[in-house]
Amino acid sequence: MFGREELDKLNLQKRALLVESELNRVALQAEIRSLRSATSWVRDATSFSQELSPLLVLLAPLAGFLVARGARRPNSWLSRIVTAVKWIGPLYGLWKRFSPGRKDAEAGKSTA
Repeated sequence: MFGREELDKLNLQKRALLVESELNRVALQAEIRSLRSATSWVRDATSFSQELSPLLVLLAPLAGFLVARGARRPNSWLSRIVTAVKWIGPLYGLWKRFSPGRKDAEAGKSTA
């Protein structure tokens, strides 16, 4: 079937593939170690948030209550922000209506 020379050649290729496979395995293990060391902070960050989650569950309703309570006061920061947001739309429309750029654009359209 195969000559001795052919079998030796195939055996040599097999050994070369085994050596290459072992080198790839070692390189992959080194990359995995490198990734683990580079991403070790993720485990610490998630464990910190997991430790705080029960406290956050307790503090969330309190924070909602304080924000809602503060919004009812006439001089609160939240009511000031809401008032400013209500005025932004009409003031922007007024500014666009009287801005000089708009008049120039309209003049350009009428001459075209």
